[in-house]
Amino acid sequence: MRHRHVLVLSACLLGATTAWAPAFNWRETAIGATALVAMFPCKPELVTRSVPIGLHERAVAMRSCDAAGVTFAVAHASLADPSQVASVLAAWRASTLAGVHANPDTVSAVPPLGLPMLPQLQVLRAGRAAGDAGPALQLIGVWFARGSDVFAAFMMASAIPAEATEPFFAGLRLR
Repeated sequence: MRHRHVLVLSACLLGATTAWAPAFNWRETAIGATALVAMFPCKPELVTRSVPIGLHERAVAMRSCDAAGVTFAVAHASLADPSQVASVLAAWRASTLAGVHANPDTVSAVPPLGLPMLPQLQVLRAGRAAGDAGPALQLIGVWFARGSDVFAAFMMASAIPAEATEPFFAGLRLR
């Protein structure tokens, strides 16, 4: 009888620890053959698409995953002409802002906590009120470059938890 109580108690404890499992299971991910390494709270999937950025279509590889209702993504494109880096980053940021129908009054350039200094950094904090072309949305993103490689890293959700922001952005490292 005593063994049965121990088994039941063990099963309850196992179930309780499973229920308390963290929503974020951080892992380091190399971004293709580039110099960038990122931290994701879930296993990212890779999708490659041709995307209009600025005046040209560009092949963009995006790694993304969803955890605790938040989308985490890191995208990369290589430019044939490194002199276009600044204009491509600005166009990519503007395109993202337009794509999420962000209210211009909610846009901020304040970097996320834990963000390392990255070359050609552009930051976007934007929001959209419920009813403005869909449900409420928050987006925190950064656009940066190394050489002819351009990157975008962002989090998007109806509410972005503070405990996820710092590990994600601090986990962006150029090797």
